[in-house]
Amino acid sequence: MKKRRIVIILSLILLAAAYSFFVLRSESDVDTGKTADIIANTCPRYKIDVDFDPEAKKLTAFQEVAIVNSKAEEFESLYFHIYPNAFKNADEVPFADEDISYAYPEGFAPGYINIKKVTAGTREVEFNIEDTILEIKLETALKPKEEISLTFEFEVQIPPAIGNFGYGENTYNIAQWYPILAVYDEKGWHKDPYYGIGDPFYSEVAQYEVKIKAPKEYTIAASGSLDEKHEENGRVAWSFKTGLIRDFAWSASASFETREATVGKSKVISYYIKGKEEYGQKALEFGKNALSFFNEYFGEYPYENYSIVAADFIFSGMEYPNLVIVNEEFYEQGMYLDYLEYTIVHETAHQWWYGLVGNNQIEEAWLDEALTEYSTVLYYEHYYGKAVAQDIYERFTLAPYRYFETSMSLGPIKRHLSEFANWDDYSATVYNRGAIMLKDIEARMGKEKLREALKFYFEQNIYDNATAEDFISALNRVTGTDWTDYVNEWLETTEILESAA
Repeated sequence: MKKRRIVIILSLILLAAAYSFFVLRSESDVDTGKTADIIANTCPRYKIDVDFDPEAKKLTAFQEVAIVNSKAEEFESLYFHIYPNAFKNADEVPFADEDISYAYPEGFAPGYINIKKVTAGTREVEFNIEDTILEIKLETALKPKEEISLTFEFEVQIPPAIGNFGYGENTYNIAQWYPILAVYDEKGWHKDPYYGIGDPFYSEVAQYEVKIKAPKEYTIAASGSLDEKHEENGRVAWSFKTGLIRDFAWSASASFETREATVGKSKVISYYIKGKEEYGQKALEFGKNALSFFNEYFGEYPYENYSIVAADFIFSGMEYPNLVIVNEEFYEQGMYLDYLEYTIVHETAHQWWYGLVGNNQIEEAWLDEALTEYSTVLYYEHYYGKAVAQDIYERFTLAPYRYFETSMSLGPIKRHLSEFANWDDYSATVYNRGAIMLKDIEARMGKEKLREALKFYFEQNIYDNATAEDFISALNRVTGTDWTDYVNEWLETTEILESAA
C-alpha cells in the first residue's frame, strides 16, 4: 500500500511543466483458481455489523471472525491490530509534524477504538491492549488445523482528520477501523505500530461480509460488492461481500454521485462530489483505461467491482482492495486534471501490487511502490506513446529523485519503516530509486522479458505475500540468469545514482 504525499517543493518542480502533460504470456505452474479455493478454506472469515452515526462521529460494531490455525505451531494468544488508537493522542498521531495542521483543518480531536467485550463461543475471554495491539488470551491453546471463532463488541470514535481514517467537509474515510488479525510468519507475530511514514501495514487475505447501517442521505462506497441494500428501522443497511482481499475499507458521504462502466468482468464505479460531474466522468475514464491495460499486461483483475472515490484527503491518493480514494481537489480543470489521471493510474496499479500480490510494507515497501511507479509509466506509453511516457518518468520519478538526492543523504531502498528519516527520504528511495532500478532492469533484459517476469511473479504470488526473493526468482526463471547480486546491490546501495536516466 501507499500514501502519496503532496510535497510543496516537489510540486514546484512538477507544476512548471504540468500544462504540457497532454497532449507472450508465460506458462505458469500455478492454477490461480485452485489457489484461491485452497486459501479460502483456511483464511480468516470476518462478519461485521456496524452502525454509522455521522452526528456523533462514531461507529458501533459487532464483529465475528473465524480463524484457522494453518501454522505448525500452537497459539496460546492471538494478536490483532487496533489501528484507530494511533489517533488517540495529539503528539503521537501518524502524520509528519509539518502536516498536522493540514491533516486536522478544524483542530485536533481524538480517534480511538473501545473494545467492550471479546467472546469465544459463549465464554468471555481475557484480553490486553497496548497502544495499537490487542492480545486475546486463549483458555486452551489453538493447535495446528484447529479453528476458533471470536466475537468483538466495540465502538470507534472517528477523528476530524483528512487522512486514511477520519472525516472532512464532504467525506468519511474509514480504513483500518476494526480489529485486524496480525500476520504470523517465520519471524513470529508482526506487532508493528502505526508508523507515521509509509504504509505500516502487513496483512494476509481474508473474506468479509460487512453490513453498514447509515442515515438515508448517505451513500457508501466499499471494498467488495454490494450484496443487498434495504431500509432498516429508518436507516439504510448496505451489505457487502468480498472475495479474497487484504482488508476492508469504506467511504461515506451525503454528497456522492456515481457513474459506472464495465471492464472485462468488472464494474468500475466513479464516486464524485455533487457538481463535479465532468470530472467524475473523467475519473471513470481514467479508471477504465487503467484497469483494462493492467488486465492485459499483468493478469486479469478477479473482482466484480472497482471503485474510485473522491475524498477529503491530505495526500494524493490511497489504495485499498476494490477501492481507491483520490484527493477531491484534483477534480478540476488544468494541471489538477493531470494529477487526477496520474493518481488514479498509480492507485489502480496497486490493485495488482499490494492488493493481489501482497508484501510486508513495513520491511519491503519498495515491492509494491516501485512496481506501481513503473507500471504507471507503462500505462502512459501504452496510451500516449514513448515521448509522453518518458516525460512522465522524467518529471515524476527522475526529477524528484535528483532533487532529494542532492538535498539530503539518502539511505538504501530496502529499509524498515522506522529507519526512514522523513517522507522525502521514503519517497525518493522507495518510489523513485525503486522505479529507476526497474527501468534499468528493463534496459538490460528488454521490456517484453520484464513483462513476462512480472506476469510470472503475479501468477506465482497471487493472494500471497511476496518477498524480494520471489521477485528475483521470477527474473531468474524468465531469463535463465541469476539476478540476485544485481537486485540486492540496488536495494542496499547508498551511492548517488549519477547515471539515473
